Amino acid sequence: MQDQRVPVMCGLRCIERADASRVHRLAAAPNAQAIRRRRDGKLVEIQLRAAGDDSNLKGRTGNPRRYSHDLETRDNPARVWALKTIHADAADIFRAVMNDCAKAA
Repeated sequence: MQDQRVPVMCGLRCIERADASRVHRLAAAPNAQAIRRRRDGKLVEIQLRAAGDDSNLKGRTGNPRRYSHDLETRDNPARVWALKTIHADAADIFRAVMNDCAKAA
């Protein structure tokens, strides 16, 4: 019996081997790319890209934990300050800290 699971990759690393229902959910994600075989169009792999986590971007100066940077990137022109994306896992904590700071001010 042939294994019907599809490898889900992030670069060269295999994250999981997904069954049909999981494949449909993953393929609908904005950071997913379905890789199909040319011969018959069969789905052979799902490639996932990082989804907006730029928390590891290095600013030109200062603390790398800052929430803004002026580094020239593909999306940010030179000498323009931009906010870094806050990862979804840390958003609630970040919001609570900001609310506490606003109350104290």
